[in-house]
Amino acid sequence: MSRKFTTGLIIFLVFVVVLVLLSRQFLVSMGGADGFGGRGDRIALVYAEGTITGDAESGTSLISGLYASSVELVEKLEKAREDPSIRAVVLRVNSPGGSAAASHEIYEEVARVNAEKPVVVSMGDICTSGGYYISSPAAHVFANPSTLTGSIGVIWDTFEISGLLEMYGIRSNTLKAGEFKDIGSITRGMKENERAMLQSMLDQVHEQFINAVATGREMETEEVRKLATGMIYTGEKALELKLVDDLGGLEAAKAKARELAGLPEDAKVVPYKRKRTVLDIFDTISAESGDLRSLLNRLAQPSAYELLARRLLLHDVGRLE
Repeated sequence: MSRKFTTGLIIFLVFVVVLVLLSRQFLVSMGGADGFGGRGDRIALVYAEGTITGDAESGTSLISGLYASSVELVEKLEKAREDPSIRAVVLRVNSPGGSAAASHEIYEEVARVNAEKPVVVSMGDICTSGGYYISSPAAHVFANPSTLTGSIGVIWDTFEISGLLEMYGIRSNTLKAGEFKDIGSITRGMKENERAMLQSMLDQVHEQFINAVATGREMETEEVRKLATGMIYTGEKALELKLVDDLGGLEAAKAKARELAGLPEDAKVVPYKRKRTVLDIFDTISAESGDLRSLLNRLAQPSAYELLARRLLLHDVGRLE
């Protein structure tokens, strides 16, 4: 038997052993369905971290960092609502905001859950704009004294490089069918009718935001409107303005959830867990290539309507008070 053959065989056997061990590790954690583990009455813990998007899955982008999927969050909240052994939900929110549509989608599910069992929000470092939007319908909202929250506003931002292109003799040729089809183009200035249309849209979404907060927080609409300037507040100031109910961290939120659910102090708080399969091994191995694909997809030139949807954000704008 040649030395090369022996070396190749050893390498192959080592690879097989490693693969079997990894498979065993994942198989041990398999079983059961996606959801909240444990038995008996308990509290569900759901995390909403990063920029809120309408993507199918949450994750991390090299460009935008951590992002939270409205699809995933709604699914987790729905499972908590439908599970009779889940008596309350703690929603930990650490988000600067994001998509207006995705935020509203989560808001509606939080409200549905809260109608059947209490939802307690625990705000992290930042819970502004869309992050505050999804928090507002909860039964009780906690913020840390130094949490940044509020920023009840909507923003559209774009930039124009027509002057730069002209400087270098670069021209853009655009063909379109429909007056507003290339709205938001960076190769030309914005027309007044386009500006009016976008402002009308922003005003509509802002009004939706104000009404959602007024309903969720059981405040007068005009009272919320006075605060809906895009200004950011500390948790301490937000308590004074009735935008949150208490000052405290995650443990305080867990204790409140147990209290509202009528459970003992030692009742378990369980996070959502996804059922794992052997295929997760290959997901782990191909993580880097997946990140590259995600990066390339995000760098791809979006359509004008995609740009419109992405820029219509409930974002963390405003000034600190």
